[in-house]
Amino acid sequence: MSKGFSIALLVLSSLLVGCQSTTYKQEGLTSNNSALLKADSEHAHGIFVALDERLYINTINGEAAGDFFKGYPEEARISEGENKVKVDYQNGQITSEGCVRFNAEVGKTYIIRKKRDGFTVYYWVELEGDKTKISQGCSV
Repeated sequence: MSKGFSIALLVLSSLLVGCQSTTYKQEGLTSNNSALLKADSEHAHGIFVALDERLYINTINGEAAGDFFKGYPEEARISEGENKVKVDYQNGQITSEGCVRFNAEVGKTYIIRKKRDGFTVYYWVELEGDKTKISQGCSV
């Protein structure tokens, strides 16, 4: 029983390490010529990731920010000007996809926020330190 538990714990740890995300950087972008985009994710439950409300950056301007094997980031370097960002929300068995458009300025940090209302999730972007919504949905 102890050996089986140890193996299961090792497999679970390996899977969680594989799900870690880093900051995604589009080719050619550095901290000097881009803005930083952060996803509003919760990390309060330690190894019980499914209990957290996670928001992952799926695509930026049509370019995939990750994949199934590498995982999807919670931070990304984005270019100046209009950006179209698709995100994925996960909380246990509840998942949702969203998309926001907004203008970014070099050197600033932006946060994609989410609010869950039942089975609906709303998304918007704020400049870090300012609660004003600066984004639109992608269908507009």
